[in-house]
Amino acid sequence: MRTRRVVREYTDHRIDDTTLDQMLAAMLAAPSASNKQAWAFVAVREPRMLRLIRAFAPGIIGHPQLIVAACFDRTRAARPEGRVPGAWEVGLLCVGMAVENLLLAAHALGLGGCPVSSFRKDPIRTLLDLPAHLEPVLLVPIGHPAQPVEPNHRRDRNEVISYDSWNQRATADR
Repeated sequence: MRTRRVVREYTDHRIDDTTLDQMLAAMLAAPSASNKQAWAFVAVREPRMLRLIRAFAPGIIGHPQLIVAACFDRTRAARPEGRVPGAWEVGLLCVGMAVENLLLAAHALGLGGCPVSSFRKDPIRTLLDLPAHLEPVLLVPIGHPAQPVEPNHRRDRNEVISYDSWNQRATADR
């Protein structure tokens, strides 16, 4: 996990079915609030569709061989009597955890990617023929990295982790 990083430039090497299936299985194994699994995904590999999606997603840099559209499924988060308070926020968290699993699996398989929220939802919804209850949340371009992947700098743990209260920066085994 510590060697994973964002990848935005890709080779033109195709992602085979077995690799795709492994990534999607990892994605679906993510935690989900109340096991509602209030998510839906569209895996796109067709070159024309990849180009069209990129046209409406300025956050996608490079030419990935796969884009996974991660959506929040409103029908899975609602109670019969109506909307669950906080369902949207919890749904976003669950979709985010699934995308993290997808990215970790991609990295383990020698691929890279980057979650993208910079896209025009209505054209993406139309292109992917999404029903009204599915809300596209993230687009995740994935491909073979064009350059070697090197981990980037992370903040020092003592800067961001405290123990028992915010001002206690000592190590856990103090």
